[in-house]
Amino acid sequence: MIHKELADMKLRSIVIFFLGAGLFFFVAPFHRLTLEMLNEYTQLENMPKLLERFVPKNFVERLSDWSFYIYTQWFGKNLGQFVPILAIIIAFPLFARETENGTMEFLLARSSRKKVFWSKSCIAIAVLTVEMLVFSLLPGIYSLLASKDLKYELLGAYTIHTLVGALFWFTLTMLFSVMYDDQVKPILTAVGILASSTVIGIFKPLRFMNTYSYILGSKIISTGKMDVIYTVSLLTVIAVILLSSYAIFLKKEF
Repeated sequence: MIHKELADMKLRSIVIFFLGAGLFFFVAPFHRLTLEMLNEYTQLENMPKLLERFVPKNFVERLSDWSFYIYTQWFGKNLGQFVPILAIIIAFPLFARETENGTMEFLLARSSRKKVFWSKSCIAIAVLTVEMLVFSLLPGIYSLLASKDLKYELLGAYTIHTLVGALFWFTLTMLFSVMYDDQVKPILTAVGILASSTVIGIFKPLRFMNTYSYILGSKIISTGKMDVIYTVSLLTVIAVILLSSYAIFLKKEF
Protein backbone atom coordinates (compact mmCIF):
# COMPACT_ATOMS: atom_id res chain seq x y z
CA MET A 1 0.00 0.00 0.00
CA ILE A 2 2.75 2.45 0.98
CA HIS A 3 4.86 1.69 -2.10
CA LYS A 4 1.79 2.05 -4.35
CA GLU A 5 0.87 5.44 -2.88
CA LEU A 6 4.42 6.75 -3.17
CA ALA A 7 4.56 5.53 -6.78
CA ASP A 8 1.20 7.22 -7.55
CA MET A 9 2.43 10.51 -6.08
CA LYS A 10 5.97 10.35 -7.45
CA LEU A 11 5.42 12.32 -10.66
CA ARG A 12 3.19 14.98 -9.08
CA SER A 13 5.53 15.55 -6.13
CA ILE A 14 8.65 15.77 -8.34
CA VAL A 15 6.98 18.23 -10.74
CA ILE A 16 5.73 20.37 -7.83
CA PHE A 17 9.19 20.31 -6.19
CA PHE A 18 11.00 21.50 -9.31
CA LEU A 19 8.32 24.11 -10.06
CA GLY A 20 8.55 25.49 -6.52
CA ALA A 21 12.35 25.45 -6.40
CA GLY A 22 12.55 26.97 -9.88
CA LEU A 23 10.14 29.74 -8.90
CA PHE A 24 12.22 30.56 -5.81
CA PHE A 25 15.44 30.86 -7.80
CA PHE A 26 13.57 33.07 -10.26
CA VAL A 27 12.73 35.45 -7.39
CA ALA A 28 15.60 35.43 -4.88
CA PRO A 29 18.74 36.08 -6.99
CA PHE A 30 17.09 39.01 -8.82
CA HIS A 31 16.64 41.25 -5.80
CA ARG A 32 18.82 44.07 -7.13
CA LEU A 33 17.46 43.83 -10.67
CA THR A 34 13.88 44.05 -9.39
CA LEU A 35 14.76 47.12 -7.32
CA GLU A 36 16.43 48.85 -10.28
CA MET A 37 13.40 48.23 -12.50
CA LEU A 38 10.92 49.47 -9.89
CA ASN A 39 13.05 52.52 -9.15
CA GLU A 40 13.02 53.42 -12.85
CA TYR A 41 9.22 53.29 -12.85
CA THR A 42 8.85 55.37 -9.69
CA GLN A 43 11.17 58.07 -11.07
CA LEU A 44 9.06 58.60 -14.18
CA GLU A 45 7.74 62.17 -14.32
CA ASN A 46 4.35 61.12 -15.69
CA MET A 47 3.97 57.88 -13.77
CA PRO A 48 0.48 56.40 -14.35
CA LYS A 49 -1.81 56.80 -11.32
CA LEU A 50 -2.72 53.11 -11.41
CA LEU A 51 0.94 52.06 -11.30
CA GLU A 52 1.64 54.61 -8.56
CA ARG A 53 -1.20 53.10 -6.50
CA PHE A 54 0.03 49.51 -6.80
CA VAL A 55 3.75 50.29 -6.56
CA PRO A 56 4.06 53.20 -4.10
CA LYS A 57 7.52 54.72 -3.66
CA ASN A 58 7.73 53.87 0.04
CA PHE A 59 7.04 50.20 -0.79
CA VAL A 60 9.88 50.17 -3.34
CA GLU A 61 12.20 51.74 -0.75
CA ARG A 62 11.30 49.01 1.78
CA LEU A 63 12.06 46.33 -0.82
CA SER A 64 15.74 47.28 -0.58
CA ASP A 65 15.67 45.46 2.77
CA TRP A 66 16.34 41.77 2.00
CA SER A 67 14.02 40.46 4.71
CA PHE A 68 11.10 42.60 3.56
CA TYR A 69 11.77 41.64 -0.07
CA ILE A 70 11.93 37.88 0.45
CA TYR A 71 9.01 37.70 2.89
CA THR A 72 6.69 39.83 0.74
CA GLN A 73 7.77 38.56 -2.69
CA TRP A 74 8.20 34.86 -1.82
CA PHE A 75 5.74 34.05 0.99
CA GLY A 76 3.46 37.03 0.37
CA LYS A 77 3.29 36.65 -3.39
CA ASN A 78 4.88 33.87 -5.44
CA LEU A 79 4.75 30.84 -3.09
CA GLY A 80 1.68 32.02 -1.17
CA GLN A 81 -0.44 32.34 -4.32
CA PHE A 82 0.30 28.75 -5.32
CA VAL A 83 -0.03 27.03 -1.91
CA PRO A 84 -3.81 26.24 -2.23
CA ILE A 85 -3.35 25.16 -5.87
CA LEU A 86 -0.47 22.80 -5.01
CA ALA A 87 -2.48 21.29 -2.14
CA ILE A 88 -5.49 20.76 -4.43
CA ILE A 89 -3.30 19.10 -7.09
CA ILE A 90 -1.92 16.62 -4.54
CA ALA A 91 -5.34 15.81 -3.01
CA PHE A 92 -7.91 15.67 -5.84
CA PRO A 93 -7.09 12.20 -7.31
CA LEU A 94 -6.35 10.52 -3.98
CA PHE A 95 -9.57 8.48 -3.69
CA ALA A 96 -11.52 9.60 -6.77
CA ARG A 97 -9.00 8.06 -9.18
CA GLU A 98 -9.27 4.65 -7.49
CA THR A 99 -13.08 4.86 -7.70
CA GLU A 100 -13.06 6.07 -11.31
CA ASN A 101 -10.60 3.37 -12.45
CA GLY A 102 -12.43 0.63 -10.53
CA THR A 103 -9.35 -0.21 -8.44
CA MET A 104 -10.90 0.74 -5.10
CA GLU A 105 -12.70 -2.63 -4.86
CA PHE A 106 -9.35 -4.37 -5.39
CA LEU A 107 -7.72 -2.34 -2.59
CA LEU A 108 -10.59 -3.01 -0.18
CA ALA A 109 -10.45 -6.73 -0.95
CA ARG A 110 -6.84 -6.80 0.29
CA SER A 111 -6.99 -4.31 3.19
CA SER A 112 -9.50 -2.89 5.63
CA ARG A 113 -11.18 0.46 4.92
CA LYS A 114 -9.40 1.94 7.91
CA LYS A 115 -5.98 0.92 6.59
CA VAL A 116 -6.73 2.10 3.03
CA PHE A 117 -7.99 5.52 4.17
CA TRP A 118 -5.25 6.33 6.65
CA SER A 119 -2.46 4.94 4.46
CA LYS A 120 -3.48 7.08 1.49
CA SER A 121 -4.22 10.22 3.50
CA CYS A 122 -1.18 10.05 5.80
CA ILE A 123 1.29 9.45 2.95
CA ALA A 124 -0.17 12.33 0.95
CA ILE A 125 -0.06 14.62 4.02
CA ALA A 126 3.58 13.62 4.62
CA VAL A 127 4.51 14.44 0.99
CA LEU A 128 2.67 17.78 1.16
CA THR A 129 4.32 18.64 4.49
CA VAL A 130 7.82 17.91 3.18
CA GLU A 131 7.19 20.00 0.04
CA MET A 132 5.86 22.97 2.04
CA LEU A 133 8.71 22.76 4.57
CA VAL A 134 11.32 22.73 1.79
CA PHE A 135 9.73 25.74 0.06
CA SER A 136 9.40 27.59 3.38
CA LEU A 137 12.96 26.91 4.51
CA LEU A 138 14.53 27.78 1.14
CA PRO A 139 14.76 31.53 1.98
CA GLY A 140 16.63 30.73 5.20
CA ILE A 141 19.09 28.35 3.52
CA TYR A 142 19.64 30.70 0.57
CA SER A 143 20.18 33.72 2.87
CA LEU A 144 22.73 31.77 4.90
CA LEU A 145 24.69 30.64 1.83
CA ALA A 146 24.48 34.06 0.13
CA SER A 147 25.33 35.96 3.35
CA LYS A 148 22.02 37.84 3.27
CA ASP A 149 20.70 39.56 6.39
CA LEU A 150 17.37 37.75 6.97
CA LYS A 151 15.11 38.16 10.00
CA TYR A 152 15.02 34.47 10.88
CA GLU A 153 12.58 35.07 13.74
CA LEU A 154 9.78 35.53 11.17
CA LEU A 155 10.61 32.38 9.20
CA GLY A 156 8.85 30.06 11.67
CA ALA A 157 5.61 32.07 11.55
CA TYR A 158 5.57 32.13 7.74
CA THR A 159 6.33 28.38 7.66
CA ILE A 160 3.37 27.61 9.95
CA HIS A 161 1.01 29.82 7.92
CA THR A 162 2.13 28.12 4.69
CA LEU A 163 1.84 24.59 6.09
CA VAL A 164 -1.53 25.07 7.85
CA GLY A 165 -2.99 26.83 4.80
CA ALA A 166 -1.82 23.98 2.56
CA LEU A 167 -3.26 21.34 4.91
CA PHE A 168 -6.64 23.10 4.96
CA TRP A 169 -6.99 23.05 1.17
CA PHE A 170 -5.60 19.51 1.03
CA THR A 171 -8.13 18.07 3.50
CA LEU A 172 -11.03 20.00 1.91
CA THR A 173 -10.14 18.65 -1.55
CA MET A 174 -9.60 15.16 -0.14
CA LEU A 175 -13.16 15.28 1.26
CA PHE A 176 -14.47 15.87 -2.27
CA SER A 177 -12.17 13.12 -3.57
CA VAL A 178 -13.85 10.71 -1.14
CA MET A 179 -17.36 11.93 -2.00
CA TYR A 180 -17.16 11.94 -5.80
CA ASP A 181 -16.63 9.00 -8.16
CA ASP A 182 -14.55 10.83 -10.78
CA GLN A 183 -11.47 13.07 -10.69
CA VAL A 184 -12.96 16.15 -12.35
CA LYS A 185 -15.56 17.07 -9.72
CA PRO A 186 -13.15 17.25 -6.73
CA ILE A 187 -10.77 19.68 -8.46
CA LEU A 188 -13.57 21.83 -9.93
CA THR A 189 -15.37 22.02 -6.58
CA ALA A 190 -12.20 22.90 -4.66
CA VAL A 191 -11.10 25.55 -7.18
CA GLY A 192 -14.63 26.98 -7.21
CA ILE A 193 -14.66 27.31 -3.42
CA LEU A 194 -11.16 28.84 -3.47
CA ALA A 195 -12.22 31.47 -6.02
CA SER A 196 -15.57 32.27 -4.39
CA SER A 197 -14.18 32.45 -0.83
CA THR A 198 -11.42 34.79 -2.02
CA VAL A 199 -13.97 37.10 -3.67
CA ILE A 200 -16.39 36.97 -0.72
CA GLY A 201 -13.48 37.72 1.63
CA ILE A 202 -13.16 41.16 0.06
CA PHE A 203 -16.08 42.27 2.22
CA LYS A 204 -14.91 43.21 5.70
CA PRO A 205 -17.42 41.12 7.78
CA LEU A 206 -16.50 38.03 5.71
CA ARG A 207 -12.77 38.66 5.59
CA PHE A 208 -12.10 35.51 7.62
CA MET A 209 -13.24 33.42 4.63
CA ASN A 210 -10.31 34.62 2.53
CA THR A 211 -7.60 32.11 3.46
CA TYR A 212 -5.20 33.85 1.09
CA SER A 213 -4.83 36.71 3.56
CA TYR A 214 -3.65 34.18 6.16
CA ILE A 215 -1.44 32.14 3.81
CA LEU A 216 0.27 35.25 2.39
CA GLY A 217 1.16 36.31 5.94
CA SER A 218 -0.49 39.75 5.90
CA LYS A 219 -0.61 39.85 9.71
CA ILE A 220 2.99 38.68 10.07
CA ILE A 221 4.39 41.45 7.89
CA SER A 222 2.30 44.11 9.69
CA THR A 223 2.70 42.90 13.31
CA GLY A 224 5.74 40.60 13.21
CA LYS A 225 3.67 37.83 14.83
CA MET A 226 1.83 34.69 13.76
CA ASP A 227 -1.98 34.78 13.62
CA VAL A 228 -2.54 32.32 16.48
CA ILE A 229 -6.37 32.45 16.56
CA TYR A 230 -6.74 31.83 12.82
CA THR A 231 -4.11 29.06 12.98
CA VAL A 232 -5.93 27.22 15.79
CA SER A 233 -9.28 27.72 14.03
CA LEU A 234 -7.96 26.29 10.76
CA LEU A 235 -6.37 23.32 12.57
CA THR A 236 -9.73 22.60 14.21
CA VAL A 237 -11.52 22.76 10.84
CA ILE A 238 -8.82 20.52 9.32
CA ALA A 239 -9.39 17.87 12.03
CA VAL A 240 -13.18 18.02 11.53
CA ILE A 241 -12.88 17.67 7.73
CA LEU A 242 -10.39 14.80 8.05
CA LEU A 243 -12.63 12.84 10.43
CA SER A 244 -15.69 13.59 8.25
CA SER A 245 -13.83 12.22 5.21
CA TYR A 246 -13.01 9.07 7.18
CA ALA A 247 -16.63 8.61 8.28
CA ILE A 248 -17.90 9.05 4.70
CA PHE A 249 -15.29 6.61 3.37
CA LEU A 250 -16.30 3.94 5.90
CA LYS A 251 -19.95 4.05 4.79
CA LYS A 252 -19.55 4.68 1.06
CA GLU A 253 -20.53 1.94 -1.39
CA PHE A 254 -17.96 1.12 -4.06
